[in-house]
Amino acid sequence: MQTQWGQGYVIQVSVAPTSGAINGWTVSFTLPSGHQVTNSWNADVTTTGQSVTAENLGHNGALNPGQSAGWGFQASRSGTALPASYTCTAS
Repeated sequence: MQTQWGQGYVIQVSVAPTSGAINGWTVSFTLPSGHQVTNSWNADVTTTGQSVTAENLGHNGALNPGQSAGWGFQASRSGTALPASYTCTAS
C-alpha cells in the first residue's frame, strides 16, 4: 500500500515479465467487501462486483526481461479494514 487515509487508500503495482518478452498483460484480483476502485492510472481497469481486472494500455504492454510497467489505483472503503495484501494473477 502506498498511502492511506480515513476511508481510502492508494495501491501502486508493478508488472514485469519473469521469463521472456511479453506483448500485453492482464492483472486480476478481488477487492475486500465494502471496497471500491475510484480512480486508476496507466491501465484499463474494469470492475464487476468486487472483481477487478487491469489491462495494459497501448504504451505499456510490450515488456522485455528487466523492464516493468507501473500502474495503480485509488480505492474507497466503507468502514471496513484496510487490506493487508492482495493476491493477483497475471497473464
